[in-house]
Amino acid sequence: MSKVLAKEVAEFNVRVLIVSLGAFNTNMPTAAASSKNPMPEDYKGTVVDKTIDAMASGNFYPGGDKEKAVKAIYEVVMGEGVGAGHEGERFLPLGKDLAARVKQVQDSYSHSMEVFGDICNNVYRDS
Repeated sequence: MSKVLAKEVAEFNVRVLIVSLGAFNTNMPTAAASSKNPMPEDYKGTVVDKTIDAMASGNFYPGGDKEKAVKAIYEVVMGEGVGAGHEGERFLPLGKDLAARVKQVQDSYSHSMEVFGDICNNVYRDS
């Protein structure tokens, strides 16, 4: 949706920046772990359940500094500091843990193109 929105508002000189965050030192772990609603049975034992359990245990220590992240977001949006010269960028990944996930996605796409590249490029209508 963000990509479509970016195309729609570009002619009005409005840009869209997708900020993708890793784990940061916010109150989210406490808020997520302290929900009064029980976990639905379908989620028992899943990654979601295990993550909430880890947060509730008090042993969840995100390494990201929210103040540094907010400063980076501001500078990128304003085209200042770390954002200078990057005004045309549409995706801002933040956090070491997110960098690892971005790398996994890159590797997955590269592998998919190695395996299915010929198929990908041969599904057009015949002239």
